[in-house]
Amino acid sequence: MRAAASIVELRQLLAERFPQAHGTKLARDGTVPVATGVPGLDALLCGGLPKGELSELVGEGHGSGSAQVIHAFLRRVAADGRFLALVDGADSFDVDPVEPDVLSRLLWVRCTKADEALKAADILLRDPNFPFVILDLKLNPVAQLRKIPSSVWHRFRRLLEQNGATTLVVTPYPLVARAVCRVRVESKLGLGALAQPPSQVLGQLRFGLLRGESHEEDEVVQAG
Repeated sequence: MRAAASIVELRQLLAERFPQAHGTKLARDGTVPVATGVPGLDALLCGGLPKGELSELVGEGHGSGSAQVIHAFLRRVAADGRFLALVDGADSFDVDPVEPDVLSRLLWVRCTKADEALKAADILLRDPNFPFVILDLKLNPVAQLRKIPSSVWHRFRRLLEQNGATTLVVTPYPLVARAVCRVRVESKLGLGALAQPPSQVLGQLRFGLLRGESHEEDEVVQAG
């Protein structure tokens, strides 16, 4: 899907891509985790991402494994017959490793700037027909990310309270002020990972929990 140039255009694209979806309301249960399909991450989070909440995945540098987490989450959602919306902040999503039937369950919003991606995410979080949203800011320049006001995350949390989408923000460093769950990918994948099957690569990923709903201060917990 080409980049959304305006709010009006993105709304039109959503209506054309999912005409049958509008009018359906989602149930929201904040106590049931959403499995990501990544064993180490799901184990660390006691089953998966907090449902209907704002979570952050921090992937520092290239080869951290954050892209593999996105692919795994998409496959997990597609296996359940659901749709996932990916707001690609730097137009960097690699479709080659993903199966066509899985891609058919993806709404891919391709952006080139962080502010453009935030506007797109704002629209998606207002639509109750998208239960899973990923906002990928991992490769956006730091200069763009530093301009993001903290009010953005407060607004996103309010929208989630209304529509209940499980939302994951992928960043290069801790950024999301209102994340109830913040996890760092602590792996460094080499070029050899490209030749390995997805299940083998996912088994190599390691994560550290930086923030949970019950944590007043950041705390690192190792998980494999």
